Amino acid sequence: MTQLAIDDEGEDEREVRRPRWGLRLALGAVVAVLLGYWLSPYLSVTRFALAANAGATEEILARTDLPALRASFARQIVRTYLARQPQTRSLDPLARQVVGSVAASYVDAIIAEHLTPQAIAALISARGPGAQPGSLLGQGVALPKADLQGAWKLFENSGFDGLASFAVAVPAGTGAAAEDRYRLRFGLTGLRWVLRAVELPRSALEKLADELKARNDRSS
Repeated sequence: MTQLAIDDEGEDEREVRRPRWGLRLALGAVVAVLLGYWLSPYLSVTRFALAANAGATEEILARTDLPALRASFARQIVRTYLARQPQTRSLDPLARQVVGSVAASYVDAIIAEHLTPQAIAALISARGPGAQPGSLLGQGVALPKADLQGAWKLFENSGFDGLASFAVAVPAGTGAAAEDRYRLRFGLTGLRWVLRAVELPRSALEKLADELKARNDRSS
């Protein structure tokens, strides 16, 4: 009888431990998923930086959502163009939207001419438009190199700005002014982080807005 009581007590203890272990495993799995999600954009951006520093155009473009990137360029150019036109500042929002829609037709031509996939890859690579005097895109992005210092700089200047949005601020190429910074925005597509937007520095946007104004004036 004593042995039976001992056996019964051991079985009860095992029944109590099972849910505890199940809970621990579930919590461990959740932590692992969250940690993997947090680390994933840093790893993706590091691979992107490696491709950029190596001048690997095809890999850069494979990690880029080109339609989303062109749309972001268009929005930036039109917004800068409208801000630089004194006559549009007094317009109501609807009228500004109409003017912006008209300007957008010329933006498409500018993007097709100056923001080709090859130009975008060159902008992001270490051998980018910095070697092209007068480029409308500015000096080009200088992504950190794949060493400890570069990895820390990348970590320091990047972070989530949404559940599926990750931003990296990087300086322009050698010789550029300190304020000429680019911001790369990556979005989660499926299980991959891809480049969806590049926020251009003010100097580059002003050149593109001037080009838009020139084309608009010529057609008037």
